[in-house]
Amino acid sequence: MSGSIYDEVEKVIDFESARVGPRPDFPPLPEIPGGRYTSPDFHELERKHVLSKSWVCAGRDEDLRKPGDYRLWDRLDVPLLLIRGQDEKLRAFYNTCRHRGAPVVRDDSGNTRLLRCQYHSWSYGLDGRLKGVPDERDFACLNKAERGLIEASCDTWGGWVFVNLDRDAQPLLEYLAPVVSELDCVGMEKLRTVHVQDYPIACNWKVAMDAFLEVYHINTIHPTNAGIMLDSKAAAMGLMEGGHSRMATRKRMNEGLNFVEFEGAPDIPSMPDFYRLNNVAYMMFPNLITPVEPTGFPVLLFWPDGVGHCTMQAIYVAPDWGEGERPAFWDRFLPIFHDVLQEDMMNLGPIQRSLESGGFTGMMINYQERRIYWFHEEVDRCIGADHIPEGLAVEQLLEPFAEQPISEAAE
Repeated sequence: MSGSIYDEVEKVIDFESARVGPRPDFPPLPEIPGGRYTSPDFHELERKHVLSKSWVCAGRDEDLRKPGDYRLWDRLDVPLLLIRGQDEKLRAFYNTCRHRGAPVVRDDSGNTRLLRCQYHSWSYGLDGRLKGVPDERDFACLNKAERGLIEASCDTWGGWVFVNLDRDAQPLLEYLAPVVSELDCVGMEKLRTVHVQDYPIACNWKVAMDAFLEVYHINTIHPTNAGIMLDSKAAAMGLMEGGHSRMATRKRMNEGLNFVEFEGAPDIPSMPDFYRLNNVAYMMFPNLITPVEPTGFPVLLFWPDGVGHCTMQAIYVAPDWGEGERPAFWDRFLPIFHDVLQEDMMNLGPIQRSLESGGFTGMMINYQERRIYWFHEEVDRCIGADHIPEGLAVEQLLEPFAEQPISEAAE
């Protein structure tokens, strides 16, 4: 993010803090239909057209650095094998033998020189090519060049692994361009995993996502932590191309209001004051939210587990501390952030039950919550208007309020 963009966002924060009503040119937002959170048909459309055709994060590459390093990944209910080839390229294959469909790899992770199916010992190279077939003489029409492992799209950015089940997907860096251009200052590739934790939640994945796309709730749900630290009225929402978005909320640290002891905290020195004075949370469509902080931060990933359940995966990263134990700061911070997340999750299950009760028609979204509406607009753009069941679409309204790409805005 260039200095001019920092300045522009700071001006927006000042405007938001001082305003007495919504922007006069901003349209009233229609209800988001409640059925989007409860319909099995809509859920299946999301899986087919959104999650299976978007770049989604499959964790860090720290355990996939050497040729032969592999890890299984199945967050989309599709068994994928992530593996580093001899050519140093990271690939994603369906963990499915091309003989009779048995898993090629059964261990969650490891290192290997050859992938060998444990059913009939068909073997594959690290590049997925079929290398060996026992009793090959019995296969009259076998063409090994055509029976390699089926590949999914795979790429990395800043030490993060992304996969896309669409083999014709646009390049990852083009897809993430509106966001990653602002995150160069973080030096993601230099960070290190501190902690990983899964949180099962009894709600639709979008109910959980929605909760992290606004700060309207923090004074009610988080009165002793985030509600103290952040000024919810001084929050600038940036809508970006591709359904991505940014939320910059001014911190109250300069007022002496804080709930974390920062003595001895790690620091990412390349991050400018903009990220020290504001809590800046990015949403990478479709399911990644990260509130970046100079001390280190979590990347939150929201994975559907059916219509009414999901898992939030939290991957905490921080500056590399070298040898020895992680900094003591994390022993203080992780329980506090866990409590913040628990406050959210205690609210989300009851919301889902209300949505399924028959007494709810739709979400009434206000101006400050517009990132939620933008997210839902992009879901519909991915699915396609012709595929959406009657009464479940959202009206496309917010494109005129999306930010220009930085390269265009600078011209």
